[in-house]
Amino acid sequence: MKSIDAVITAADTGPDDLAALDLNMLPALRALLQERSVTRAGARLGLGQPATSAALRRLRGHFDDPLLVRTVTSYELSPLAAGLLGAVEEVLAAAESVFLGAHGFRPAVSRRTFTVMASDGSLALLGEHLLPRFAATPNLRLEFVPMTDPAVHDVETTLRAVDGVVMPRGIFTGHPAEDLWADEFVLVVADGSPLSAETATPERLGAMRWVSSFHGPSVATTLESWGIRAQVQVVVPSYLAMPLVLAASPGHVGLLQRRLAERLAALGGVRLLPPPAGAHEIRMAFWWHASREREPAHVWFRRTVAAISP
Repeated sequence: MKSIDAVITAADTGPDDLAALDLNMLPALRALLQERSVTRAGARLGLGQPATSAALRRLRGHFDDPLLVRTVTSYELSPLAAGLLGAVEEVLAAAESVFLGAHGFRPAVSRRTFTVMASDGSLALLGEHLLPRFAATPNLRLEFVPMTDPAVHDVETTLRAVDGVVMPRGIFTGHPAEDLWADEFVLVVADGSPLSAETATPERLGAMRWVSSFHGPSVATTLESWGIRAQVQVVVPSYLAMPLVLAASPGHVGLLQRRLAERLAALGGVRLLPPPAGAHEIRMAFWWHASREREPAHVWFRRTVAAISP
């Protein structure tokens, strides 16, 4: 079989000539559709930008479609490309299972890029355990992408675009997942706050001003389940920034998962208080799209994540 470079530089053929197009173009198509970026797709394929751009031109000619459509700040998939993505993923996953199944994924020589969507808090907990493993596989790349509200609302598109998403159980449904770690919410207050475990009643907490992460609605829902009608006054875009903000204001209170809160409280400036009665355990999980189920590289990656999760 020819290399991707050879395929890209081959003479153009008609859109119905599958043999002349060569199935080696499929990895380039998958990378372009998943990454929605010529630069990132090229890095994933081990190609320079000129070669990746040439691949995109040939694919556009074959499908008679732009595939990637430029917006003000990025590229979006055309309607045809959005419909192709699932089929391309399934075809390549099946092919990799057939041709690589006997030998498995070889992380020591692979140049694969794995992408994980997670909040900055989950990134901090998971990343410190994943990085040492990736240090032993210098050709592999690991990219964390930020969690956004639109990504949570469009689960199908999100899971197709990345290798996995770190989210609590109960947020996503109908997709495969692997449990990572158990956690619980705790209250975070400044060292100088008059609040204590004894005085942190639902009434008192309802009268205080709250600092929330960018997932404000979910925090409010959690507090309401404890009988607290929270007044969220300050919204920050990061879990990691919340203790730094709270440390300066004894009149405010925040909510963080215990594992992260304990790490941040060790830096000083804030105290942790137990949540009110009725708080439930949080089970964090690694979610992926079913089309990746048999992909050897993905099987290796999710087993690695599950084995070293904190």
